[in-house]
Parts: sequence; structure tokens; C-alpha cells
Amino acid sequence: MKIFKNIRLIVVATMVTLVGCGSASGNDPEINKPDTEKPEYTADYDDGTTIYINVKIAVDRKGWQTQSPAFFKEKLTTQWNEINARFNNCDKKHQLKRKYIFKPDLDDIIVYDGCSYWGENGADTKAIQRMDKNIFKLVVIYDFFYEGAEKGEYGGGCGNNNGIGTILVINASEGMKNKYNDHFNQYTYRAITHELGHFRGVIDLYADVVEGKNNPVNGEGFTPPRCLMNDYCYTPDEESSWSDYAIKIINMVGNTKQSGLIDELMYRDFADNMIIKMTINGTPANGKIALYPATYSYETWCNTVSKTPYCTYNIQNGSYTINNLRGLFFKNPENKWDRRQVFLVEATTVDGQKKYTWISDFMMHNSGMDGNKTYEVKFDF
Repeated sequence: MKIFKNIRLIVVATMVTLVGCGSASGNDPEINKPDTEKPEYTADYDDGTTIYINVKIAVDRKGWQTQSPAFFKEKLTTQWNEINARFNNCDKKHQLKRKYIFKPDLDDIIVYDGCSYWGENGADTKAIQRMDKNIFKLVVIYDFFYEGAEKGEYGGGCGNNNGIGTILVINASEGMKNKYNDHFNQYTYRAITHELGHFRGVIDLYADVVEGKNNPVNGEGFTPPRCLMNDYCYTPDEESSWSDYAIKIINMVGNTKQSGLIDELMYRDFADNMIIKMTINGTPANGKIALYPATYSYETWCNTVSKTPYCTYNIQNGSYTINNLRGLFFKNPENKWDRRQVFLVEATTVDGQKKYTWISDFMMHNSGMDGNKTYEVKFDF
């Protein structure tokens, strides 16, 4: 089960009020400091060798009051050192064009009341209202006490609010209700690094995994490349790595921040079409192609392949071209996050021989980023 999940899956109904830190608690950091005492910040920059990104920190009041400000500052300093090391050191092939520094603001931590959730009156919106958006393009919201209304079992999420990245750190499980959650353990810094991958434009690759037991068509499974965005996001640093696909996106995005970054990038750079070729002993042949969609469930955390094809095509003289590949994967161009992610492709010859392969959204995206706007699939019998 994943520790962090996409923002679209976190639905919470309880109102949250984010308050200024000049309230009753003696532990609250001061917000209304004189101008001479306000922290000075280095603006985000990309100098060609380093990308520097400021990170605003928010903590739930109930969690904040369990510890001293010095405790949080010490723990957050250690954690973000670990995050920076993991983000950079998981570039095992040394392909990153820049070193990344994520700098948490530990001198002006936002403290919010109630439980965290996303939305117009949520902690993310309230925190963003309190931030200097000329300085901060990312806020990480810690919820140390699950109070029952939040969603996201063993979870959290990463989203965006008009170009401001938002990450929620939470363990919303019944076993941890009204208990202090230790968000400074080894798994949390690894999971936050995964969420920073989303902040830099990379999709969840674990959502493209298909287990053979959930494929009624031919029983074969599908595994995307090893990556922090796949099921390796929680493994120790020495066992973890970014995939070539993720590195390609991170390098391309650089220091860019924009609303809907992940989905807009994928749609823009997606391959335009796909040509499917069929041969028998090297000679072009006629046949039939069937595409079976795999649907991911965030309840069961797995894909299930449909028994019924989504579409079929007749191959004549050895090939068939799908001209609108975006139309095959993206259900609605206005909601680019809503897409079909994986298909099992079945090729059948005139005499009934069958072969299979997989196609996925990240494969089409990767092809398009490489300049290969026509993705090619070959079946040779």
C-alpha cells in the first residue's frame, strides 16, 4: 500500500481554519514580526548547476503543541537534508543536469487549526494565502494528529493550486486516530522525495503496474521501470533510483512551476500516432488487433485488465496506423488527468495465432519527448 497518493484521491469534508501564529499558544512561531526581524530569503534560482527551491512548512496545531519549536526545527532540518540527499543521489547514472536544493523555511512555520484537507477552505489554500508567492512555489503541510475527517490511508498527496505545489504529509488510518504520528521516520523522507517527483512533473509509475493474476486475457503482468515513482519509492537510498524517464522530465522541467504541470506536459509531448505492424516469417500479413484496457483502483491499489477489448482494428497488408493517439489515452482534453493508462495489445493472425504486448501512457510520453511522434509496435509470427 502506498504511503502517498495523488491529490485527486484525498477527499475530506471537515472545515479547516488556518490561524495566525500570534494566538494563545506559547509554542506558536511569531508571524507579525517587525520588518527588521522578518526572515530574509534567497529567491528560487537556476544558475546552470544548481536549482534552488524554497519550501514553506505548515504544521497542525495539535501536533505543534506536543513538542517545542526547537524540536521541530531540529527534526525538519535533518529530514530535509535527507530529502535533498535522496533526490540527488538517486540519480544513479549521473544524468541530472542540475543539483537540487529544497530549502525549508524553518523560521516562519505556519500553524493551522483542525484537520488538514484540500479545497477552497482547506489547509493548502489557507497556507498559500499566508505565503509570499513571490518567494514560495511549494508548501509541505504536516498533519501529526489524524482526527478522523481526513482521507488517505497511510497517505498524503501532491497537487497544485494555481501553480503552487502542495504536499500533504499524513497517516489517516484508524489505528492512528488522535495519536501523535512520527513524520520524521525513514519512510516519510523517502515518501516526500517521491512527492517532489510529482512537483517536478513525473507521474505515478506504480499506477501502471499490472499483476498477472489480474489479467484474464493471457495472465501476463506488466512492470514499469525501476523508479522512485514506482514501488521503489520507499526502499533505502542505496536500493532506489530515478528512472531514465523520470530524469528526462526533471531535466526538461528545470525550475518551472505551473498549474497542471504533470498532465499538461504529458499531453503536450505525447506521441501523435502509433503504427502496428504484423508479419509472418518477415512477410507483411493480414490480421486483427484488439486493445484491452487496464483500469487502476485506488481502493485495491492494482490494475485489472478488462475481458472485453476497448477497440479493435483490422490489419491489411501488414500494418495499421492509429492517428489520434491522444484520443485513445486521454478521455477528455479538458481534464487531462483523466486518462487510460495501460493497454494490453493482442495481435491475431488470420489462422488464429496470437501474440501480446503492452503499451502505456508513460511509453507514449517518453517516445514523444525523444522526438519519436510515431510509436511503433511490431508482431512477427
